[in-house]
Parts: sequence; C-alpha cells; structure tokens
Amino acid sequence: MFELRFKSFTAAFDFSFFASVSLLMLIGNNRYALFGLASCLWHEMGHFIVMRICGIPVKRLVFYGAGIKLIPDKQLDFTGFRVQLSVLLAGSAANFLAAALLSFSENYAVRIFAAVNSVIGAFNLLPLGYLDGGKILTLFIRSFCGFSLSCRLERYLKWLNVILIIVILIVFAVLGKGNFTLYLTLCCLLVSAAAC
Repeated sequence: MFELRFKSFTAAFDFSFFASVSLLMLIGNNRYALFGLASCLWHEMGHFIVMRICGIPVKRLVFYGAGIKLIPDKQLDFTGFRVQLSVLLAGSAANFLAAALLSFSENYAVRIFAAVNSVIGAFNLLPLGYLDGGKILTLFIRSFCGFSLSCRLERYLKWLNVILIIVILIVFAVLGKGNFTLYLTLCCLLVSAAAC
C-alpha cells in the first residue's frame, strides 16, 4: 500500500487499484475508464462535503481495486440518524447532480460522462451491504427495529445480498451483456458480502 500523508488525512493507494485501472485501460476505452474513476471521485467528494458540513473529520481516502472510499476519523454510528443518512445519500446525490447538469451538453464525451455518473449514483444505491444503499437499509433497520430483530434482519440481509449478487452475475453472463468491469465489481461485492 502506497500512502500520501496530508495535514488532516491520508490518501492510500492499494496495489489492487493500480492493477484494476491498468487492466481496464488495456481491455477497454481509456476515456471510459477515466470517466468511471472521475465519477467515483466525484461520488466520494459528495460524501466528503457533507461530512465536513456536519463536522465529521476524514481520516483516510482509500483507492482500492473495487473503487474509492472515505474513512471518517470517528464512526458514523455515533452521529444522529439524519447526519448518517445525509452522508450516505450525498455521494449518489453528487453523481445525479453532475449527470443532470452535464446531460444537456452537445459534446458526446460529456454526455457519456453524465451517463457514467448516473450509473455510479444508481449502482451505489443498490441495497447491497457494502454499498451506500445497503448501509442506508441497515441504518433504517437499526433505527426502527429492536436490537434482536435488527440482528436477525441484518443476518438475513447478508445472505440475501450474497444470493442477489450471484443471481445478477448469472443473469449478465447468460445474457452476455456484462463486461470485465461489471464482473470484477460484482465479484468484489460478493467477496465483501460473504465476509461480513
């Protein structure tokens, strides 16, 4: 892992990040790989802005094979429901805002970048444990269900996530509609969901 230390936070680059970006550029269009990376950065910037507004310091920005993530200096669990929900929704909101603003451009590349932002925003809202949508679902379960029920529901949700990811992998493989990036992302999500 390669790290850059700044005054208030650290940017960490895992080897898997460089391997994934290199592989994407080798097998696909370099522009689209860069659009995906820029959209992920913009997504995390949405989280970062709301975290700063809410007074939550950022400890690390981690670049890894399946994407980019912010790690707060303190656990979000200790903030209120609204703050947690705002932080979790902010990434996809940033993507949807960029998509809305850029989709009317006459430049084809800018419209593609808008579409990539839409996909990244929507993908992150899927109710899978590792994504923002899964964390939002868990937040609602923990906030509105009793402790024993929420523990049970989270256990069921974990296995539902594993099954859902496997079904999505099979459907895309059978239809022949997937690409390397999608399969890599889904496999990373599957490993993360099974390990939780």
